[in-house]
Amino acid sequence: MPFFSSRRRILLPTLALAATSLLVAGCAASTTPGSAAEGTGDPVAGGEVTFARLSQSVTSLDPNDAVLTTVNAYTLDKIFDTLYALDESGAPQPSLATGYEVSADGLTWTFQLATGVTFSDGSAFDADDVVYSIDRHLEVGGALPLSAPITAVTAVDAQTVQVDLEAPYTPLLSELSIFSSSILPADLGGVDAEEFFTNPIGTGPFVLGGWDKSSGEITLERNDEYRIEGLPYLDTVHLVVLDDDNQLVQQLQADQVQIIDDVPIANLEELQANADLSVQFVDSWNSDVLYFNTSTDVFGDEAVRRAVAHAIDRTALAQATSFGSSTPATTYISPTIQYSDQNADVLSYDVDAAKAELTGSAHPDGASVTLTVDGGSQARAQQAQAIQSYLAEVGIQVEIKSVDNATFWTNFPAGDYDFALTTTIADTGDPDNVSGWQVQSSSESGAFNTRWTSDEANGLIADGRTTADGDERAAIYAQLQEIVAQQVPQLPLAYVAEIKATRSNVHGLQLIPNGTVRLENVWIAQ
Repeated sequence: MPFFSSRRRILLPTLALAATSLLVAGCAASTTPGSAAEGTGDPVAGGEVTFARLSQSVTSLDPNDAVLTTVNAYTLDKIFDTLYALDESGAPQPSLATGYEVSADGLTWTFQLATGVTFSDGSAFDADDVVYSIDRHLEVGGALPLSAPITAVTAVDAQTVQVDLEAPYTPLLSELSIFSSSILPADLGGVDAEEFFTNPIGTGPFVLGGWDKSSGEITLERNDEYRIEGLPYLDTVHLVVLDDDNQLVQQLQADQVQIIDDVPIANLEELQANADLSVQFVDSWNSDVLYFNTSTDVFGDEAVRRAVAHAIDRTALAQATSFGSSTPATTYISPTIQYSDQNADVLSYDVDAAKAELTGSAHPDGASVTLTVDGGSQARAQQAQAIQSYLAEVGIQVEIKSVDNATFWTNFPAGDYDFALTTTIADTGDPDNVSGWQVQSSSESGAFNTRWTSDEANGLIADGRTTADGDERAAIYAQLQEIVAQQVPQLPLAYVAEIKATRSNVHGLQLIPNGTVRLENVWIAQ
């Protein structure tokens, strides 16, 4: 599932204001020039950092829990490993598996496992743990179930696992590379799930040192049994949840925290100019998106949705509301994801075309609708106000309903909205991930809560899963992107960069395009 996020961005109230000249978007990964993160020197072991995030508190450390928020997910990968893991470009790289082979018919995947690996309690890792973890994932499902048509998982020997499929499934490696596919000890080490996930055992770089459920703070301690000698460098990581942008910035500047997530755009230049701080960017799989409830009278009309798409100037919106740190969106597959078609025929900004679409709809005299906004922050409210202004020009009157993150993610899946504004984050760089969750009507999400149905799109998604990578698969996703662009069950507004900030003596932070960070290589200069 693409994750949801309560990202806060300070947005300008008028689109006439020029964006600042930050050269952020378009960089695969970059750091503020001259910052300490670019410095040289040997890593130093020891020390502790506090990592502050804006989100609700961690609710579960079960990778297959029924509810999987961003803060849950981005904690799991510190404690558990997966067979493969995503690198800074989003590509799967060997982790607990050292390699794999696929049979000629695509139905059998054989994974070779790393040797000498132990869990944090000292028990040995082997193929039985992989078999148990995949079988449990298939049985439990959770918020991010395995979609692969797996028929059997077998331990060939202690260091070899065979996965058999009913049909070829190209995205399998990507699915096994994300936190929901974490490898757990077989039978959870002989305890029940409640006990295990209160104090989980994993092969990741850190172990759970403490969990204050009232404050949301989690303490991670160095895993002395970690499979990579010398890592992690840090002894302790404190994961804390703060309420707003001001706290993030102030506590980073005061060295009360050393790493912050969700850097406020309005403070970006201020942070970049501070020699005591370092700002890092990576092109992400994030998109700001409008989702239409197609089961409603107004947005069940394709012509009305097309009118909205023509009415919003996405280029001006992206520039003015992100200070140049995001780019205007075209298709639902961001350009950092495989087979994104940035030449797709999308509905461009054209007020006359918007009015013509509305005239030809079942609502020729306009309509009144409610825009539900994920956030409750000034940033998101100002973005919504810009959309409200655009649509008023073509005869669509918008009432803005801004709700907190928890309320949004209660109402949105329940269909209690007309159209909704949020940020979604793809989990992997394979286009099946975002297509299956946001477009497929037969998926658990119901085309990401839009209730939009397209047999043609469903069929193409199924074909994309069984087609090997190459030109034929690219053509499938090009066709899918054009269908979505023309029928508009969702309207991508902007592709959003991941931006993190640290104290300048903090080195080695690795940003992953799905929003998480790797901490095992982080060290503190003395």
